[in-house]
Amino acid sequence: QIGIEHAVNEGLMAKVGTSDFKFVHDKVREAAYSLIPDTEKKEFHYTLGMSLHSVNEGSNMDDIIFSIADQINHGMKGSPEQSPELQVKVAKINQKAGIKAVD
Repeated sequence: QIGIEHAVNEGLMAKVGTSDFKFVHDKVREAAYSLIPDTEKKEFHYTLGMSLHSVNEGSNMDDIIFSIADQINHGMKGSPEQSPELQVKVAKINQKAGIKAVD
């Protein structure tokens, strides 16, 4: 949270609503993303998606289910086999996104 506040103070990010943030420009987002080593990007996406899911679990995730599923799937591409429990959890997340897409 301190990093986000610093980014807002420096004019790199803007607060949207009461708890959301966004980069002020795509180029700023791209520059920040380029700082993540290529070898860590998959793990970053996976961790981000799972964190978003954990923080929002038990609440209505309709607004962000596509982002959650996309981040997790992006992070799991080409990864070694996952545990059956994790596969089921990810499948349920993707199912929620699929149902939302059809609605």
